[in-house]
Amino acid sequence: MDRLLRTVGRCALAFLLALGALALLPRAVRDAVPRTVIGGAVIVLVALVGGRWTPGRSR
Repeated sequence: MDRLLRTVGRCALAFLLALGALALLPRAVRDAVPRTVIGGAVIVLVALVGGRWTPGRSR
């Protein structure tokens, strides 16, 4: 259950970061590029950065 709650929390954080990144973009960019493309790119970047910060498995 703890693992599930952590996963849901991370998904919520990624969603809020994507919304924040969309809000920071200039209006011309937001109008020219579909929101799904921008949001998807932000989610991928957050996942890549988060993947580097997570500790490796213990042996």
